[in-house]
Amino acid sequence: MPTLFRIRVLAVSDPRLWCAGSGPVAAHFSRAVHDELTELCAGMSVVGLDLRELSLPDGDFLPDVPWPDGPHTIHLLGPAVLRSQAAEDERVHWHVDPRVAWEAWLDASL
Repeated sequence: MPTLFRIRVLAVSDPRLWCAGSGPVAAHFSRAVHDELTELCAGMSVVGLDLRELSLPDGDFLPDVPWPDGPHTIHLLGPAVLRSQAAEDERVHWHVDPRVAWEAWLDASL
């Protein structure tokens, strides 16, 4: 059975985009999530990603980070397994509180 995930755009305020992902993502499928988000976020400077509802494999290495290429700033909510990968990308600002992430996304300087 193929892995199914869903990416929903929740808010757009050019050049900002806020979206959420949900569903299971196997390690070999992380590139598809990355590519989908890169396409959705093309031309955006600031992106908010709520990936808390993505179901990632426990303790499994993701060969590709799911967040997109392109934006200057990424405000990220996500499963704990992503935190170490987020630390490697200066654009990514990790949040544990959705309200704080949303406010940071709104206040981001362009």
